[in-house]
Amino acid sequence: MSASRLLQNLYSINTSSPDFPRLLYGLIRQDEEEKYLSGLKGDELARLVNFLDDVCTLPLAFRSVTKQTLQALSVIPATDDISLQCLHKLQAICGYNMTLPSSYTISEEIARVGDRPVALGGFADVWEGTRNGKKVCVKWLRVALNDDETFNKVRIRNCHVFFGST
Repeated sequence: MSASRLLQNLYSINTSSPDFPRLLYGLIRQDEEEKYLSGLKGDELARLVNFLDDVCTLPLAFRSVTKQTLQALSVIPATDDISLQCLHKLQAICGYNMTLPSSYTISEEIARVGDRPVALGGFADVWEGTRNGKKVCVKWLRVALNDDETFNKVRIRNCHVFFGST
């Protein structure tokens, strides 16, 4: 089955369905050959990225059931982890398309605390801050984005930082 068809099937079934892990595993494996997912754009890309982000963060019970189910079906080796594979696929797609899942967007107000940053970096400073009354760290970009080349460098670097790449 094509990656396109597998993805549509995944969108249409519940994550608790016994077929879900098998289809998800099939999508990841099929896409290694087709590279269909990285070519998605616009709303289709946003839907895929958010879907993979949700799958990567499913409860631990899902992950163990997924692994057990796939092992029982002799579909996936015992050392593989479907959530880790989803995370790698998510990293690749987001890095290629320079996008992030909507869960990475902070809609609540963040307040910077203090007169000085707690750490300094090449493109940003790290400040103490608050979000919903809780203490947080805030990465504050300090780059003058006066041209497209600088903007793209900052965007690419921060996409890699969010996903732990170098």
